[in-house]
Amino acid sequence: MIGFSFLMGTIFALSQHFLYRWLHHNLMEDEKDKFRVVLAGRALAYLAKVAFGGCVILVFRQRIWRTFREHALSVLTIDQFFGATEDPSLFMNTEALYTAPVLVMIAAVIWIIPLATIIFSPGALTFGNFVELKSASQQVPTMDFTAEGLTDWRYPVPVGNGSTSKRSLMYYNTTDVQAKTPGWFDYYDQPSAELKRIALLMAYSTNEYPNVKATGRQDACGGNANCTYEQSFVAPGYQCEEVTDRALDLGAPFNTSVLVPNGRNLYHAEVDHGAYLQPQNAVFEDGPGGIPIGEPPEDLGVFKSEPYLWIGYAVNSTVRLASDDPFIRNWTHRYVPHIVRCTHMETKYTVTWNWTEPLFHTTVQREYLNPIVNTELTRLGNGSISGDPQPSSNYISPRDDVARYKRVASYHAVGSMFRQFIRGTVDLVAPLPGPSYALVYSDITKTRLVQPNVHPKENLTKELESFYTDLVLSIFSTPDMLVISNETSVVNRTLIHSSFIYVPIRLWQCYAPVIFVTLLILLFGALTIWEDGTTFSVGFSRILVTTRNTTLDHISRGACLGNDPFPVELMHTQLRFGAVGGGGSAGDGLGHQGPGHCAFGVDSEVAPIERGVPYAGLRQRTKKSEA
Repeated sequence: MIGFSFLMGTIFALSQHFLYRWLHHNLMEDEKDKFRVVLAGRALAYLAKVAFGGCVILVFRQRIWRTFREHALSVLTIDQFFGATEDPSLFMNTEALYTAPVLVMIAAVIWIIPLATIIFSPGALTFGNFVELKSASQQVPTMDFTAEGLTDWRYPVPVGNGSTSKRSLMYYNTTDVQAKTPGWFDYYDQPSAELKRIALLMAYSTNEYPNVKATGRQDACGGNANCTYEQSFVAPGYQCEEVTDRALDLGAPFNTSVLVPNGRNLYHAEVDHGAYLQPQNAVFEDGPGGIPIGEPPEDLGVFKSEPYLWIGYAVNSTVRLASDDPFIRNWTHRYVPHIVRCTHMETKYTVTWNWTEPLFHTTVQREYLNPIVNTELTRLGNGSISGDPQPSSNYISPRDDVARYKRVASYHAVGSMFRQFIRGTVDLVAPLPGPSYALVYSDITKTRLVQPNVHPKENLTKELESFYTDLVLSIFSTPDMLVISNETSVVNRTLIHSSFIYVPIRLWQCYAPVIFVTLLILLFGALTIWEDGTTFSVGFSRILVTTRNTTLDHISRGACLGNDPFPVELMHTQLRFGAVGGGGSAGDGLGHQGPGHCAFGVDSEVAPIERGVPYAGLRQRTKKSEA
């Protein structure tokens, strides 16, 4: 029974482990099912407690008889040993602790096992959120500006069920609406209303990130999950560099003399030199469409250049001016002027999207490939432009490579929206004699490119590149645009589930000590049984036969009701279990030959019980009766 109890306890512990492992990250929606499986786990923990506890109790019962044989103990201590599984007062009995420390420790294990099994082991299974990591090939939105070049506005590209159509980044003019006249062509007019809306929402939001579709995370991650993925595409980008010391050599239309503190401009931007003419140099028919009268001019709709962005700004260094500084008359702090030049480039974007609800983050690497229109303006000594940009061989004409022209036109449309926000000036009235205030003639103050006091940000060069990048990425917020398509990408999905979470180490931190200690106790009990040559119990019948001693009858006279309070003198009487009156095959010490009698008695009247000696028992008595 001792071995069987230990085996069953181990089986129940393993069953609890396998049940919890099956429940780990197992999604259950029904609350009743959750209740049932939790209850099943606790039931297995209870059964394990019963089995391990039963094993230890059986050994404890075997061992107390050895203690009773080897030591004379007070009736109180004997009483507490018999009731050790229900009454913890044994652990405060100094006689028990001193006489039988091993037995007391076994009794302590009986009390500890329920703590480890029933109370702590179910704590290995909790309910909460867990993160599922999974990589999968997933359709994600991407950007393809070549789609603009391959589409004719006369033949709309349907979206979904065909009730709507894809929208372009720009509007076109044409030499022939019906597209039948020999040599007809379409040419760029202006940014489309959809692009204007995208740009305005992004620029005026002042967010430090692009606008995206409300369901962008679900679309990209394939459902209610977080994810990260990387993609590359080619789109327009502005490459900016600070050219303060060589601005005039590079053809800048102004120098630092217009900037504070030499001039009035806190911010000065000229961004339209060499821009696409609107309207074009031609005579047009009345009405919309930009249809020229007669033979279209050779340069109608031609992109001869993309304008450089010439941006000057002054930064307050917060350093107070010296008393001998020439600007001390009007200014209190030193202002540092900067001039930046930005070139419109065809750019390869490598974007890492990190969609983590409720936010998202983008990490962008830009590889500038080549100027969108690779020409230069020629300036005279007074800064005015002389003639057309050169070389003319790099012009982009709507008559030649139509696909390339339309792609360049879409780049130009996005760039023109960007230039709308940054052109103009911001003047600053000097603080002396005061008051100081700004005069705003630019929409840049409505964007994140300036500080709350309308001073341009100190790192404006990088901010301009980042701002334009976010404007390009904001096109993703309108998936019906022509340039938005889908591609297959490896998406690292992170899905947060609410489910059972099983931590095996917590379970085995409870059971491993129990199994180990119970095994030691089992081996100790097996050795005790082998040494004793028999097994013992604590049932009433065993107590009955082991207290058949006239001495006990005498000292317990008057206390036969079993009631409390029990006589104190009797409780402190020391008894020992052994052979009464001699015993053994030689006789009982009273002149009677035959088996001896084993019972509790005072220490002076009992002898040690010897293994193999046929003491009087039920079997011998039955044989004698039959004889």
